[in-house]
Amino acid sequence: MRAAASRMAATAVESGVAVAAILEAAARILAGDGYAAFNTNRVAELSGVGIGSLYQYFPNKQALLAALHRRHGEETLAALDEALARSAGRSAREQLAAMVGAALDLHRRELGLHRVLEREWPIYDEPPASNPIDAALHARIAAWLADAGGDPARAGLLLRMADSLVHGLLLDADPQAKGLDEAITDALAGYLALPARHHT
Repeated sequence: MRAAASRMAATAVESGVAVAAILEAAARILAGDGYAAFNTNRVAELSGVGIGSLYQYFPNKQALLAALHRRHGEETLAALDEALARSAGRSAREQLAAMVGAALDLHRRELGLHRVLEREWPIYDEPPASNPIDAALHARIAAWLADAGGDPARAGLLLRMADSLVHGLLLDADPQAKGLDEAITDALAGYLALPARHHT
């Protein structure tokens, strides 16, 4: 019984490692060479996972795109949680700025990948109504708004505004443009009627 459980656990770990390697290889190809150079054979070669094993996890490259969208959602949720933890006890505006900064940093690390996912293949992102990651993001922001004395009902629109601003300004403009973090924070803070930023 224990031996069988140990084998199952080892298999689960191996599967997790393989999936992570496949997704990382797919992300590197999309980020560096774009969708035109993206195919399952190349992903298998770069990841070191056999093509037969790859197809066990992802039947086609569209499934890989969907998985990369999910991975991005999970990374976004983790980045926002970390930003809120780091900024605990600060003003609502400072916490908002921390979350904006975390989202921008996450996108800057893989700009090429996000351009492909958001500009070329957004259809493989699961719709918000059935997406558990979107539901978790909404819950986090609603809870943050409630803790900050705001209206939790604004969470959905705030997230859509943030998504549009981050993707629009970062993916379509200079990602290192000066003041981008502050501009997005100011726009979102204005919607929430947070106190104005103090200029030094």
